[in-house]
Amino acid sequence: MMAMVLLDDTRLLEVARSAILAEVLGKPMATLRRDAPPQPVFITVEVGGKVRACRGSLSVRTGSLEEEVALAARGAAGFDPRYGRLTPAKVAEMRVTVTVIEAQKPIEDATRLRPEDGLALISGGKTGVVLPWEGKEAKVRLAWAYRKAGVAQGAPARLILLTARRSRS
Repeated sequence: MMAMVLLDDTRLLEVARSAILAEVLGKPMATLRRDAPPQPVFITVEVGGKVRACRGSLSVRTGSLEEEVALAARGAAGFDPRYGRLTPAKVAEMRVTVTVIEAQKPIEDATRLRPEDGLALISGGKTGVVLPWEGKEAKVRLAWAYRKAGVAQGAPARLILLTARRSRS
């Protein structure tokens, strides 16, 4: 059985930044530790106070937490279809947020969401994710989840409450 290894926020941010720089500038990436078990991760990149990239997954895709962070960060840097690739100029000014999903719990409605709660909406094979601290009002966040999923407002959907740890640079 693998011992539980907690990585500090500074280390996760270093891994995310290193992966973004590797993707955008072709720089070598930091050596990844593989001793912390994987958890679902999202990486958000802001430039000038505006989101310029956000990628991640509600399920694990690799063998360790640092690999999850690197995979999501590279995806944010080069493959977010909403914003396009990050450029070297944007990378110089970026602020990075690492969101590690710690728990996912089915809920009946989203009216009691707190700002620190995230929300996943799943309908017809489509998923919309609103990360913790994205907005404050529960109704607005539910509407965002429908929009992000590309599903008509009010369509039947499963709702998942996300509990997460968030680190920002």
